[in-house]
Amino acid sequence: MDELRRFCVRILGDGPAAAAAVAQVGSTGSTGAGDRVDILSRAVTACRERRAPAAAASAETGPAPEVDGPGAPTGAAPEVDGPEAPTGAAAEPAPEELAGAVARELAAATARLPGSQSEALALRELIGLPYDELAGVMSVDPEAVPVMLARARIGLRAELRGNPGPAPDCPEHERALRTIALRQDGQAVSAADDDWLIEHLGHCRGCGRAHSSMLEASACYRAWSDE
Repeated sequence: MDELRRFCVRILGDGPAAAAAVAQVGSTGSTGAGDRVDILSRAVTACRERRAPAAAASAETGPAPEVDGPGAPTGAAPEVDGPEAPTGAAAEPAPEELAGAVARELAAATARLPGSQSEALALRELIGLPYDELAGVMSVDPEAVPVMLARARIGLRAELRGNPGPAPDCPEHERALRTIALRQDGQAVSAADDDWLIEHLGHCRGCGRAHSSMLEASACYRAWSDE
């Protein structure tokens, strides 16, 4: 699965919408495999065009019961209660069942994020774009990328856990988010910021929680298999 298809499937699900987005990007032509930023930038636009009508419909009729995509939910499981409920130990799920459960949970959680956040996560965690290319694809200032990724990861963790946690009460929270993201993604961090962050995390509980949330969200997202 090439990067274009992987991105569209991750944003729209493995269905007709993703196929149409891939076809739209392909129909406009490309200058070759080296034009990665241009291809993915057009993929972002194509996916946004298909997400907008779905979001409008959801606002009018309520959220759809299913998320179209790899490992997407296919309806609620039948309820079992009362005297007919099984009393023995639950069977250990097979690896493919566990992978499917992870995919369903992550698909639902990322679908609830703002569009730009789900795009940033896919571009970084799934495709592995460096910060400069990610900024070009999303048409944002490169300086905005680390905080964007930090907030996307924190948002994903909150959706997965169903608890956003208390709002941070730290005047330097954004500096902490930026530095945490840069360090987490192996980007250059000044010695002064590195030393400051280590000292800051030692006494700021809010930024410490953000740090843990970002690491947890990245690990979960990278465990999401498209297969």
